[in-house]
Amino acid sequence: MRAMFRPNPFVGLLVLGASWACAQEAPKYFELVLPDISESPIGGGKTLIEIPDRPIERLGIIALNAQQRNIVPGSYRVFVNGKGIGNVLDEKNIDIGTLLSMEPSNLRMRPDELFDPRENTIEITAADRRGRKYYQNWVIRSGGSSNPYFTYSTTISPADPRGVPPDLALEQPSAPVVLEPGQAKVAVAVKGRLAAAAPGATLTLNGGPLVPATAQPAVAFAQQVTVDRLAKELLFEATDRRGNKRRVSVPVIVKEKAPPKFRFAGQKYALLIGIAEYGTAKDAPPPLPGVMADVGELARLLETKAGFKKENIRLLANERATLGQIRVAYSDFVAKAQGTDMLVVYVAARGVHDPRSGKNSDLYLAVHGTSLNQLESTALSFSDIEMTMNRYVRCNQSFLIFDVGHELTGDWRFPGRNVVNNHLLNLFEDQKGRSVIVSGSADEVSLGSAEGQAAGVFARALGQGLAGAADRNADGLVTGSELFRFVSDSVSRDSKGAQNPRFRLSKSNQDAPVGSP
Repeated sequence: MRAMFRPNPFVGLLVLGASWACAQEAPKYFELVLPDISESPIGGGKTLIEIPDRPIERLGIIALNAQQRNIVPGSYRVFVNGKGIGNVLDEKNIDIGTLLSMEPSNLRMRPDELFDPRENTIEITAADRRGRKYYQNWVIRSGGSSNPYFTYSTTISPADPRGVPPDLALEQPSAPVVLEPGQAKVAVAVKGRLAAAAPGATLTLNGGPLVPATAQPAVAFAQQVTVDRLAKELLFEATDRRGNKRRVSVPVIVKEKAPPKFRFAGQKYALLIGIAEYGTAKDAPPPLPGVMADVGELARLLETKAGFKKENIRLLANERATLGQIRVAYSDFVAKAQGTDMLVVYVAARGVHDPRSGKNSDLYLAVHGTSLNQLESTALSFSDIEMTMNRYVRCNQSFLIFDVGHELTGDWRFPGRNVVNNHLLNLFEDQKGRSVIVSGSADEVSLGSAEGQAAGVFARALGQGLAGAADRNADGLVTGSELFRFVSDSVSRDSKGAQNPRFRLSKSNQDAPVGSP
């Protein structure tokens, strides 16, 4: 039966390892198969995988030697980005174990968008007849780096169902094109690189030719174009000779005369949770230096730069941030934000996998008083976070900001890939009016403060954005869209790509004035 997974010689698959995790790499009980990329299982026990930029429609997981290990049939639980997918999986025995597979026809049974175009986490749990539990996860990334200000899309040609769209790396412009009030047009430098699996790819800009078909599989381009006030975007479209396409849309911002000063109609509330010290228990999480400076500076900026009244900012720090006090803060403070009000929740703490055997799929926010051996009763589970938010967040505009992807050592070290950020990002994605940003991608570590700087990379960018640096169109307002995109871009740049925040921005929050009085 192993022969059913045939290598596809035409599609590349790059599998990456992370050296910091190797020392505690867990035994491999499962193999992942991505038939849209290659029909062979991903080898070498690798769990961080880079794939070509194309949709995932088929999925396979092999439970190795499942019968010999007495894995209970039907005990498998598979999650994609934190969502259970048991309803789209088929299970059958093969000669090397048990195969769980998902086909496009099954995937279409789901009403939601299961896979993210850029990053996905896949987790599986199973149990044997003696009650032992098994867990493994993978992080899958595609498409390389992206600019948070731009919009990306791809199309696979019906004539080439396993094709990979051409690669389009845009160096310039690196930000939206801006025309000042009264400025009729502006010259814009466009520079980048076009590459495809075979010669013959072309590139257009707003429908006009930019790079003609060449005999080379990769070509650099650089020229100036003129943009006038009627333009809405710069749309770059790369097409290979089989019809696969990749598009990058660069916004064009046309400034008018300064509008009247905007004043937010409702009240603004902020709950700020910062936990540097976790208590005196021997099995408490390790301290998190720098958090107090981050959360204190954010409180100051919200009051002085963003129009939050001092009495509408509640700060829970260290011993004030226990499990009980956090729950009280939601019931008697967060619930005050109603209707047209705005709520900001900022959490700087440790997000953790339960590192104990058989419990690795359980995710928690560590609070003051958390202990490893009593994690279930002393930490805030992610399901508890979701239920608390659903119960007490009642306003139409809420911004949830998490800086919790910090490295853990010792007994708290989790041997698999850390998917805390991915789960938080997807926890509220289907809820209207809630926007979420996390300080990094899956398995990335939040970087602390550099020498001579008080705040960590993420907190510093957040503070700078609220103080006005994110005001891309210079209208005196820092909107939700401007803030999240500025933070994402700044952190990726300042960390040299080591930390890449991700966000989900509700349509109703895009123009909400987070950073203006």
